[in-house]
Amino acid sequence: MIPLSVLRHHGEPADPALLEWIGHRIDELVGIGPLALVIILGAVIVGLIAGLLVAVFHFVLTEPIIEHSIEIEKSLHQVQEATGETLLVDRDTQRAGLFLGFVMYGLTWGLLFSVLYHLAQNPLRDMSTSRRSSILALLTGWSVALFPFLKFPANPPGVGDPETIQYRQTLYLAFVALSVVITCLAFVIQRYLSRPNATGRSAWSKWPIVLGTYALPAILLFAAFPPNPDVVLMPASLVWAFRVLSFAGLALFWIAYAAGIRWLAVRAKQPEGARNITLATKKA
Repeated sequence: MIPLSVLRHHGEPADPALLEWIGHRIDELVGIGPLALVIILGAVIVGLIAGLLVAVFHFVLTEPIIEHSIEIEKSLHQVQEATGETLLVDRDTQRAGLFLGFVMYGLTWGLLFSVLYHLAQNPLRDMSTSRRSSILALLTGWSVALFPFLKFPANPPGVGDPETIQYRQTLYLAFVALSVVITCLAFVIQRYLSRPNATGRSAWSKWPIVLGTYALPAILLFAAFPPNPDVVLMPASLVWAFRVLSFAGLALFWIAYAAGIRWLAVRAKQPEGARNITLATKKA
């Protein structure tokens, strides 16, 4: 394997010995292989793209629901504008904040995923790069975003008591932390059962154990945590439309992110394979 091959442009093959020497120097300096370096840096870019994609999704589909909920909120005298005061942030600024917020969301998770991918390289060294990256992205999205959303779904403007904000945030963050712990526990057990020297179990028999290890604590966690204490005064149809679109936006982000990371991993490996074929052909 030529370590630096994933960083080269297409063209005539360079001296393999020189590339190998340069690759070893990179490994000594940063402790990360060139292919892993491409994935780690690309994870940030993919996060930005996925965040922008979800921002467009919400701008087109969710913004009309937000507008409707704000009108209802005004009629119920639950915003500052209804009392004759000015809003702290106008709607144009809020729309711009929608894009900025999701781009920052993508950037943040891109950086965090880069750290996670780097830490998971040795435990998952038996997996291909594309499989490793996509599985990590999907598991991360489920444990930190989608599963917590099922317990504490988002609400449109006008829903939520300001007095309970700190309590609700504490509940949500604690739920996310425990969700991550449960996912990691099931993942560790799956890796333990898949170790090379494991005997006595077929490839299929281990999955009921892994799923049970995850499902039972997850169900207990979901049932043990109290629900959102705030009273919802908005029409149920509007609230549920907002929640469905919010969940769809989260799912879109993490699916797009996993697909982007997988595509990046496949593309990063292609030049190396194509070059090996070229070198083998010339030697023949």
